[in-house]
Amino acid sequence: MKNRSFKVLLAGQSLADAGDVFYIVALITSVYNVTNSLFYVSLVPVINMLGGFLGGLLAPLLIDRYKLKKVLFNSQLIKTCFLLMLTLYVSSLLSQDTIVTIYIIIFFITFLDSFSNPASSALIPQLVSEENLLKANSLMSSIHQFIQMGGWAAGGILAAFLHSNGLLMLTFSLYVLSTCLLAFVKVKEKKPSEELSVKGSKMTSMFEGWRIIAGDKRLRVLHLTLIFSSIASPVWVSSILYPFIDIRLGVGTEWWGYINTSLLFGLFLAGILAYRLSDFINNNIRNVLLLGGFMVFLMTLLFGLNVNPILSLLLISMFGLFEELRMISIHTIIQSLVKEKLLAKVYAVQSSLIMVTFGISTLMMGILGQRYSIVVVFIIASISLCFSFINIITSTKYLTLTIGESNNNLEKQL
Repeated sequence: MKNRSFKVLLAGQSLADAGDVFYIVALITSVYNVTNSLFYVSLVPVINMLGGFLGGLLAPLLIDRYKLKKVLFNSQLIKTCFLLMLTLYVSSLLSQDTIVTIYIIIFFITFLDSFSNPASSALIPQLVSEENLLKANSLMSSIHQFIQMGGWAAGGILAAFLHSNGLLMLTFSLYVLSTCLLAFVKVKEKKPSEELSVKGSKMTSMFEGWRIIAGDKRLRVLHLTLIFSSIASPVWVSSILYPFIDIRLGVGTEWWGYINTSLLFGLFLAGILAYRLSDFINNNIRNVLLLGGFMVFLMTLLFGLNVNPILSLLLISMFGLFEELRMISIHTIIQSLVKEKLLAKVYAVQSSLIMVTFGISTLMMGILGQRYSIVVVFIIASISLCFSFINIITSTKYLTLTIGESNNNLEKQL
């Protein structure tokens, strides 16, 4: 895979991803230092969810009017400007009385992410050949997961040395570098008027991605799988994992770092395997999806019932391995089914669905964990992942697409 523009996109998006994690760490630190309130801190992810959901709804309007490269570059550029405003504001004006302004800026940064992320994902099939699509997805996904997992730990360390202002300045530098790199992504896109798209009102354009998913059985199956997975995902956030480590495993909080490291190892190993065995996975993508779906269900259930700290490291590592292989397979199938700007609209819908499902589920899991027990939370997550697996195994006849196979049925529907 020698496409220079893909490498530039990968580097630019990775810097942006790192910046996204670091600025949230810096803000959580700043907000807590000013307010000493967990309530104000908890509003940060809530604002993130609202901004992402609304942005995902409105993203198709921009995707219809502008080329994906332009949407990606301009959204990152404006994000950089907002972050500069945020950095200056935190360093000089932040107080408990002016905390609302922070939430407004967070909202707009996440809102813009909802334009850039679908555009970035939709550009990948245009930058690499179809036989290299799974390799490209494995690279992009592995690096993203590595940054998401390692970024929180690195952000905490950097915040201790640089403090929140210094960490925000570092994030601003990463955003500037990301914006500069994305300017050099070269892709041949059709003009918006030439794209296959529903012509009509803005409302029609906004819901085109939803219509595409609803109109194709394979996409419905895959997105229902993602929804079930999003319901289960909150069991791996610190608010659930910390009490599990303390109450269930009976070890110190340093094991949170060990468990995250084991998860990261599994994700990283999956990325290497997907890259090295891309031809094999391409030819057996449906079976990989089935195996991944069963194993993430089984590993989550066993992890929740387990009381052995050492065994928990093995279980979480296996979970990460099969979860990553499953997600790479899902995204590769989706990118093979949907083309160009329609793909960006599908990803915008996907982002909104996952974000709102994860947000609601996080709230519900927290309530259930506090009212009943932490094991109950893992059992519920396992049941959701079991439904996800059943959804796939009962729909395998619809997932017969092989990479490289032309797909005209979806375009005919549109």
